[in-house]
Amino acid sequence: MKKPILFFAIICLLNLHLKAQYAHCFTDEYFKLEMQRNPQIIKDREALELFTKQFIKDQQVPKSNKGTRSLPYIIPVVFHILHDYGPENVSDNLIIEAVRLMNLDFRKQNADTVDIVPSFKQIAADCEIEFRLATIDPNGNCTNGIEHILTKKTYSANEGSKLNPWPNNKYLNIWVAHSLENAGAAAYAYYPGTAPPSRDGIMCWYTYVNNTQEVLSHEAGHCLNLKHPWGDGSVGTNCGNDLCDDTPITKGWSPGDCNLSGSVCNPPIIENVQNIMDYSYCGKMFTLDQKTRMFATLNSSVSGRNNLWLDANLIATGTDGASVNVCVPVADFKVNQTYSCSTDSVRFTDQSWKGAVTSWNWSFPGGSPATSTLQNPAVSFPVGMHGATLRVSNSEGSDSITKPAIVNVTGAPLNTIPFIESFEDSSSFPGNDGYVLNPDGDNTWERITHSGGTGVASIKINNYVNPAGTVDEWITPSMDFSGITFPVTLTFKIANAQRSSTSNDELKLYYTLNCGKSWLPTSYSKSGPALSTIGIYSIPFTPVSPSQWRQESVTVNAVKLKPNVRFKFQNNGDHGNNTYIDDINITGVPTSVNGIDELQTEFSVYPNPTSGVSAVTFSLSKSYKTRIEVKDILGRIVTTVIDENISAGTHEYILPVLNSGIYFVNLIINNKHHVRKLVVS
Repeated sequence: MKKPILFFAIICLLNLHLKAQYAHCFTDEYFKLEMQRNPQIIKDREALELFTKQFIKDQQVPKSNKGTRSLPYIIPVVFHILHDYGPENVSDNLIIEAVRLMNLDFRKQNADTVDIVPSFKQIAADCEIEFRLATIDPNGNCTNGIEHILTKKTYSANEGSKLNPWPNNKYLNIWVAHSLENAGAAAYAYYPGTAPPSRDGIMCWYTYVNNTQEVLSHEAGHCLNLKHPWGDGSVGTNCGNDLCDDTPITKGWSPGDCNLSGSVCNPPIIENVQNIMDYSYCGKMFTLDQKTRMFATLNSSVSGRNNLWLDANLIATGTDGASVNVCVPVADFKVNQTYSCSTDSVRFTDQSWKGAVTSWNWSFPGGSPATSTLQNPAVSFPVGMHGATLRVSNSEGSDSITKPAIVNVTGAPLNTIPFIESFEDSSSFPGNDGYVLNPDGDNTWERITHSGGTGVASIKINNYVNPAGTVDEWITPSMDFSGITFPVTLTFKIANAQRSSTSNDELKLYYTLNCGKSWLPTSYSKSGPALSTIGIYSIPFTPVSPSQWRQESVTVNAVKLKPNVRFKFQNNGDHGNNTYIDDINITGVPTSVNGIDELQTEFSVYPNPTSGVSAVTFSLSKSYKTRIEVKDILGRIVTTVIDENISAGTHEYILPVLNSGIYFVNLIINNKHHVRKLVVS
């Protein structure tokens, strides 16, 4: 697949005066490459420029603010909101306001036009162009011109994120995303004739969709063939022009640099720093020649711009003003936490779109309440997995959505400290109540049995084939640190290779004290060469020797004395190479000689160390399902002593004679694990 042309204006992040400022940055490297691959681009661009010159020559549009049309050119618009239920899922009201602000800019109705410097007031243009949200979609169905698309492609959005494009000769497509692949960018758009129809339009970082800094107006100008006032290339580099006679030659102005008397390129002629197509962020106007240039584009067949405003298209897109449609809503919702403690209530938030909702009907099997008619109810659930259904309605109809197993409520922690995991046991991953999050649906954390730091098993994530930008997480089983004080140390073995010198796979370690409602970072975060254990490896990496593993040690004293703790290993893939984890050990110092869980169960192993027979003793307050197993240092089960229901009281079980080495005696009572180390000499 060809890489599409990126001949556009983007917005780059700068730091000025210790405050984040933004400026547009122009790049044409992809344009030059695409011209070599696709000569039709050159033909289309040349045809449009020739048409524009002839259009101006024929004076089809007089250089005045009145123009010759009784009505403005109307351009149907659709917004595609790419979201993951975060702040990027902007409200319909914000989109409606953004379109209103665009129209103020293009109709010279923005209040700050009174501040235009005198030398430019006479050429500040009412462009007689109006943007309207579509009310009919390409299939003839009702729409409000705004669609909300749930997708992980909202992160690091690029050309592949331009989902569900509507025909570019009928609608102006505007995509809104959480972030852009170019991390410093806020928006970009194409000139006519430089993009395939499915990519034609505007891509915008959600922070700038409000158009308060004329970002959307600026990018819409590019869609209508307006250049930056200095022409092509980078701002502040060369004096140039935009093929409009009434915009003075300039190098352009950087964000916040609003020098109203600036005259750099052709003194004493003042430059049009207030032009919306500049980078100054004090834009207030388009000029009459810019208006003419846009009119020429709207009358050219290049990229179908001449079809946008035709009466037939306005009727087809529902932007002729004849009627206002009320659409049936599309049901959707989110929860404030997918995983929660049994003592928490879970907040459900309505995210329905397309049509205004007048009634909500929720169903929460097993929840309290079991049903609700509130828009955003709070529900309590018992321990386990739970789903929910939402039905929304208005005068035009109803829609429903069911999300099964969307909430996992966890009870008391099932593991005590020390915690040892070697992944040699097939039931060890993701653990007795651990879980894997794989939102993008690609390769994620998995247990493998052909390579380990010790033994033959470990967990792996295949970054080699995963797309860049994927995020995958393993959340460990819950652990009880209530009887543990500092130092708390977590160690594990890591194996990773860089695919190239620029690959930047990242591994981070977090912890939670509230069942995943919030995650806090530990000191562990490594990426690129710091993460790699063998350097660069261009083919898929599998560690084959102990030297290709490295032991990591992390101090996490913040979890001391906490009753319910989980850790999260987060992989941020960069299409680099594979990452492996093995031999997790978590240790801490008990608050007393015996430790809290001994006081509760009187669990001890004696003699310890031993050169012969050892015994396990413990007491129960009532009858429980009980299991005693002995594991070696690799986590493999050596023997199971008991696995049955036993009565209340004190119990003693003799362990078999073991070979010299280090073992772990795991007493499992009612699914709660208690571990003691046993040394056999």
